[in-house]
Amino acid sequence: MSGKLSLDQLESFLDETCDSLRGDREATEFKEYVIAILFLKRLNDRFKLEREVRRKKLTVKGLSQGQIEEELEKRESYRLFVPRIARWDMVKLEKQDLGSYLAKAFAEIDDKNRGCLGVLNTVDFSKTTETGERYITNDELAQLVKDFEELKLSDDNLAF
Repeated sequence: MSGKLSLDQLESFLDETCDSLRGDREATEFKEYVIAILFLKRLNDRFKLEREVRRKKLTVKGLSQGQIEEELEKRESYRLFVPRIARWDMVKLEKQDLGSYLAKAFAEIDDKNRGCLGVLNTVDFSKTTETGERYITNDELAQLVKDFEELKLSDDNLAF
């Protein structure tokens, strides 16, 4: 998407994403997954922007590359910290059991950011139906992550 993302564009994107994901199943079954990935992408985009600003400031101070990398991993330097396991570039590489991976990533985010109060740990990526089928398969989760890849959700990319 080019230019700033409007609220209408975001709502349209979310509707289309839910529709393509759910097929002939109930939309309410997938809302929590889409919202979880939306939150993860937004958190990552904001973190990445803060991290780049911080990197530039540390470079200007004359720190070595090693010192800069060490400083960039300090949780207290960010409003909301994204641990390595939860960083978008890591999430999109996971191919085998993305649901378990996301559960671990959200647990780490929650652990590093006490303000989340366990909200992220409520999404069950392994939830099954009465027939034993997963509500969302690994392939569907991978597609969901892929769908969000091009969406830029940092403050400077939002028109609302």
